Amino acid sequence: MQRKRDCSSGDLLEHFKPLQEADLAIHVKKIEELKEWLTEAQKLHPATQFLLLTGPPGSGKSICIKTLAKALNYDVSEWTTPVDVDLFLDDRFDFEDRENKNGRRPQKALFDDFLYKTSRYCSLFSTANENGKLLLVKDFPNSMLRTPDEFHHSLERYRDSSMDPIVFIATDTTCKSLDVAYNLFPPHIMDNFQMRHIKFNAVSASLMKKAIKRMGAIIKTDKEISKQYQTVPSKAIEEDIVASSQGDLRNCCLNYLFTCMKSEAGALPKRLRLDNDASCSDAKVKSSVSTVKKSSKHLGLDENITIMHGLGRIFHPKFIKQGEHTRFLHSPESIADCFLTQPSSIVSLLHSNYVIRCTDILNVCKASDMLTVVDAIMNEFRSDQLAPYGINIAVRSMMVHNEQTAHRFQPIKKKIKVQLHER
Repeated sequence: MQRKRDCSSGDLLEHFKPLQEADLAIHVKKIEELKEWLTEAQKLHPATQFLLLTGPPGSGKSICIKTLAKALNYDVSEWTTPVDVDLFLDDRFDFEDRENKNGRRPQKALFDDFLYKTSRYCSLFSTANENGKLLLVKDFPNSMLRTPDEFHHSLERYRDSSMDPIVFIATDTTCKSLDVAYNLFPPHIMDNFQMRHIKFNAVSASLMKKAIKRMGAIIKTDKEISKQYQTVPSKAIEEDIVASSQGDLRNCCLNYLFTCMKSEAGALPKRLRLDNDASCSDAKVKSSVSTVKKSSKHLGLDENITIMHGLGRIFHPKFIKQGEHTRFLHSPESIADCFLTQPSSIVSLLHSNYVIRCTDILNVCKASDMLTVVDAIMNEFRSDQLAPYGINIAVRSMMVHNEQTAHRFQPIKKKIKVQLHER
């Protein structure tokens, strides 16, 4: 029996959350491992008190543990790091006459109170048929990420004062300084607290198809939800969504919902069109339909713009002829826009790989000069807006100056750190 969904929520995926174990688009073995741990944790044994879930983003860690805990009648309490910034709106930001005000409590003290009070006191909203409490920590306090010893001290206090199970969720990252599992849960901590570790993998294509199929069925059957969406996409578009998600289940579901919000022809519905758009002829609409059908463009995380594909397009650019002119098949700007969240990493990879990709020493010199300029731009600490310009210059200079590409196989070398020293 399905519960009635609240369509007023701001989260698009709130209406499509799994209600039972059969709705989960997670590998069966991972579900069984989690169920086994949750069942053993109800016995309140010290060996089953701590659990660490790791995996790539969108692999279903949070939704899996919440769904299974609800099925086993756990009272789940999740920690959320509070915002510790005080806005002095009453004095209109008058810094000279500002009175001394007591700041908020440190994040560590609030986190310790959450562990202590949640495990010791019952909630007013808890029901009588709950089998136990389960603490969930996904948003780690920033102060503990800077000083892991504070986090380990909080764990020791919690182990001494409570027997309730607690689950930590850490998302995999490429940077070790931001990796929660690497910094807060080293091997000696895992052994000291007898912490169980379950690692999630990227979601397979078949499971993602299962998830969007269930979402499509909900859209068709639920009258309230169907009002928010135009149509269910075709099988071909669903295949593109799954292929471009690269194992990210959350990204796959969101792209599916965004596609459902569009009309079948790819144009805006009548109520969202401007007056000029509403007066377009049927011939233009038909031409747009044919154009959409001919171009099967990937949605979301395009599989052609991963780091390896991006480096391939930069070091081995392709050209197309338009009359007497020749231009790049993939524009440098479009490639650079795909890596705006990690510009320094891409520039570092270009540093460590561009020499062996060029066969002409003059091209190497030109590329080296441009990368020197890019390093000066990227190391400008006073403005964060210069990073997009730097990566655009780096990508375009590599593609323009690599006139004679080395076509033999060369593995990608790991990135190096380049730092300028002032004299």
